[in-house]
Amino acid sequence: MILGIETSCDDTSVALVDMTGAILFHRVHSQENLHGTYGGVVPEVASRAHVDVLPAMVRSALQETATSPSRLQGIAVTRGPGLLGSLLTGIAFAKGMAAPLRLPLIGVDHVQAHLRACLDSMETLEGKAIGLVISGGHTHLFRIERWPDMDLLSQTVDDAAGEAFDKGAKILGLPYPGGPSIQREAAKNTLPLLALTKKKIRTENPLDFSFSGLKTAFTLTVRKTVVDERMRALLAASLQQAIIEHVMDRIERIVALESPAHLLVGGGVSANGLLRDRLDAFAKDRGIALHLSPLSLARDNALMIAQHGRERFLAGNYTPYPYESFSPYPRETTDIRVKKSVPQS
Repeated sequence: MILGIETSCDDTSVALVDMTGAILFHRVHSQENLHGTYGGVVPEVASRAHVDVLPAMVRSALQETATSPSRLQGIAVTRGPGLLGSLLTGIAFAKGMAAPLRLPLIGVDHVQAHLRACLDSMETLEGKAIGLVISGGHTHLFRIERWPDMDLLSQTVDDAAGEAFDKGAKILGLPYPGGPSIQREAAKNTLPLLALTKKKIRTENPLDFSFSGLKTAFTLTVRKTVVDERMRALLAASLQQAIIEHVMDRIERIVALESPAHLLVGGGVSANGLLRDRLDAFAKDRGIALHLSPLSLARDNALMIAQHGRERFLAGNYTPYPYESFSPYPRETTDIRVKKSVPQS
């Protein structure tokens, strides 16, 4: 069996799978109530909360499945990217649990695992694929020709899409997390949408994302508006539309350049209803197989860590005791096999 541990940001999650990939245990503990007061994740609060709940969650996984730690083949743990304190919490726990049993540690790339969650088996992925990871910390597009190798094609140069949702919700006085709050509020709108304009960004890669200008345009619009119930719904719907339009623009341009057979989309923002509808219509129009992460696995979770960790273990990609080289990935990197590649127009 493989034990999976996920503590990259503010969700603590534990999963247990056997070597066939069967799910024996999976649980997620959310910290939304802790961070709601601040309108966003506070790293130190997140780290301490992981410390409080992780041991009990692992104990529950073993007890509820009648599993002795000695039956584990290895422990898969998120190695990055993410908040350093949160990552260190999960890694330190994994090391402490694995060392007495001399179990190998399986470092899992958080971004890669989100794409892994889009399919039951990556063996069904035949032909070129484009993968979008869209969340509170990431808005990345990858070319995938031979899983798990990935070429980074496009990324945000400032805020991620989920962060734009969070900040927009905070400006409107809506609760954290911002994505679901904006979506619920936008559903109430009956008025024509507002155009939120932003300056064009100049970057090395013209297909990179940028949400900071959109956030500024939205903030200025809110300041000039009397925000009653009707206007709050209109503003939320306009922000949601602008974020999704920017994402779809980059996807459409990269698909035109790459001509993929598959489109994989994972991460917390992939749960957004408007985005899923737009992606579904786009994929059908272009004849592309769309693989959306299940809603239950869109947010950070340990099941994707355990499943991807199981496959890495079987491929021999793990760190044996005493784990001297095992530490979090640097914040700006994802898996070591990911390389930057700018599409040629």
